[in-house]
Amino acid sequence: MAGRSVLRTVEVSNQHKGTYGTGCLIAPGLVLTAHHVALPGGDSVVTVRDTASAGFTEAAVVWESPELDAVLLKADRSLVGAGMSVVRWGELVCDYPDHRPVCSMTGFPKAMRRQALASPEQYVDDLKTVEGTIAPPTGSRSRLYALEVDGAVPADVRNWQGLSGAGVFCNGILIGLARLVDRQWDRILMVLPLSHLLAADGFTRAVVAHTGMSPRLQPADLRPLMDHLPDPRLSSTYLLDPRSQVTELTGVSELVHRIEQWCKGTDRLDVAAVTGLGGTGKSRLVTEVLHRLTTSPGERPWSGGFLADNPSHTDYRMLATANYPLLLAVDLAETRLPQIRDFMAALAGSHDGAAVRVLLLARGHGTWWLSLRRHLQTRNIGPLGHTFTLTPDDALDGHSPEDIYVEAKVAFARRIRLLQQAGHGDDTWPDRIVADAPRLYGAGIEHAAHQPVIYHHIAALADVLSHANPEFALNDHPMEVLLRNEVEYVRRVAEARLPQGTVDDELLRTLITAQLLAGARTVQDGRAAVRAGFDVHHRGYGTTAPPDARQLAALDDVLTTAYPATDGAHWGAVGEPLAAAWLAEVEDESGEEFIETFLQHDSLATEQRHQTLSTVARTAQDQPGLAAGAHRAVAANPERLLPLAAQTVTTELGIDHARQWLTGLEHAVADRATHPDATPTPTSGPAASSAKPRSGQRPTGTTLRTSAFPSPRRWSTTRNSRTRRPAQMPPPSTPPLSW
Repeated sequence: MAGRSVLRTVEVSNQHKGTYGTGCLIAPGLVLTAHHVALPGGDSVVTVRDTASAGFTEAAVVWESPELDAVLLKADRSLVGAGMSVVRWGELVCDYPDHRPVCSMTGFPKAMRRQALASPEQYVDDLKTVEGTIAPPTGSRSRLYALEVDGAVPADVRNWQGLSGAGVFCNGILIGLARLVDRQWDRILMVLPLSHLLAADGFTRAVVAHTGMSPRLQPADLRPLMDHLPDPRLSSTYLLDPRSQVTELTGVSELVHRIEQWCKGTDRLDVAAVTGLGGTGKSRLVTEVLHRLTTSPGERPWSGGFLADNPSHTDYRMLATANYPLLLAVDLAETRLPQIRDFMAALAGSHDGAAVRVLLLARGHGTWWLSLRRHLQTRNIGPLGHTFTLTPDDALDGHSPEDIYVEAKVAFARRIRLLQQAGHGDDTWPDRIVADAPRLYGAGIEHAAHQPVIYHHIAALADVLSHANPEFALNDHPMEVLLRNEVEYVRRVAEARLPQGTVDDELLRTLITAQLLAGARTVQDGRAAVRAGFDVHHRGYGTTAPPDARQLAALDDVLTTAYPATDGAHWGAVGEPLAAAWLAEVEDESGEEFIETFLQHDSLATEQRHQTLSTVARTAQDQPGLAAGAHRAVAANPERLLPLAAQTVTTELGIDHARQWLTGLEHAVADRATHPDATPTPTSGPAASSAKPRSGQRPTGTTLRTSAFPSPRRWSTTRNSRTRRPAQMPPPSTPPLSW
């Protein structure tokens, strides 16, 4: 993790007052350092220089606290830390000696001052990375972290000077600011925890104003086990991500209170399920509960987050040594039962820490929750007496669809402006971002009372985006607007990383679908998915040269940059609800052959085939037509795919959807038996010329099979109309539609 601290290391100088030291890049142009290093005020000028620059740049103070010995400086973002992402903020929550992470800081201590080779009479301040460990109880009363240094230390304690103001990192997350040397111990440096800064008046506001996102503490020592927050980006995926907290949580106040009270119960360990249709706000609900628990004044703070689907290690015992109560959430719990059993067994076996609460998020109870409860009860885990249900109407508690739509427009416009102000946009992004954008897709929103809350958010975001980009308004469906914005976002990433003139929008769309379906735990998995997507994209074009290693690496870099992983895997993916619409659109454009061909590609690992089947099966619950391609692939290659399909049915689907999945699979197998001599779908390389060619271009008016909205034919509109009005909404007796 030392590399992260090196890249963020900045020299800070005030020549007028004779001070010099280290700072930490929070974001491009934004530097956090010790107040006694910058010593701003009077006629003095504070200057900063990152490790890639030859000269110093003047910096201005945007926030300061002499009491905390901290100051936030702003310099030209193009000259200091250009291209640097916003730092992740964290704290240490566990005391687990068996897996204590290494903490590091990089700075310019006096002991590293060296003679310059070119001019021996001159001296340069060289970098030094200091690594060590922090035992949370040490320094707990002084409310400072005590970092015990590994390796060499200066002979004279005064030679530590210059390291003050360095950022201290744990697992790549900033946890504190180097403050002073403990003169009673030769190997201990005292560190100011970030929690003091976040509690200080004005600090959070200053960070939001210059980064576009609010700093929130993550459990840094638990990062290998946890999802982390999404990076701020001008993409539809980021803006709709519930963990981005762009929109306020509406309604559900009673449910939030009930979950809070459950968390504060007397049991050391307890588990509960939170069920609800897709798009009703389960993840956002958990984020809100955790926020309230971590910021309750006068109460012991909580920590936690979402458990990673691909943890870097599985030593879950450290969760039982937390100094703070933990709230852990597991998304798509019905698909992750083996992992849940493993980490619950670790917690039950030895629990010496604070209370732990586990929320399992799923679309429905099904049989998985009953079976899991029986399993946990045999191991004396928790009373298991709670199940929380979230319905579409819960979000309307005290709010109308109109209220939600209007408030969401304001929230999206505010966050987009903040992101632009923080440098996340470019010259292609318009400045016409307003909260009172005309109602193209939100017209008639009052008739959508029984739709999930995501319906209103998508309509609001589509109106904000289509006003800023008039070309977007030519689309009939609000989801098409969001997808168009997502395509533009990915194109900007690709144009910055691929040779000029080589960006192929259609290929990128295909590869993002491959990324969504197969996933990638490793670099090798990523290259395999890119190769499979590349081959499927070019099928029907005759002989096509396969991509070389450099081309694969470049395309992989675009995907990992556009959708970085949040859970320890190689990459992430386009987020819900865009993912379902994106997959449906690509499958439709391919003549409903993409999924079938992709599943059979030889380069994919077994786990990637299983994830593809799981993703299709979940999506097909709302868009049944997507299952046909997967069924045909299984029927064509039962030895390889049938066991994986069976595993998906038995562990991830409810009874009704499992029955539908098996019926469709039975029909595909029967059809295959009826036509045993049918030409098999190519499994690798360019397809045979008999395969159906791709269109090479997105058809005009492609129908998006999205179930949270009526299909485009239900929207009374002309292509260039400035008003969208739902001509026919589902009647009140219709069950709520979901993603």
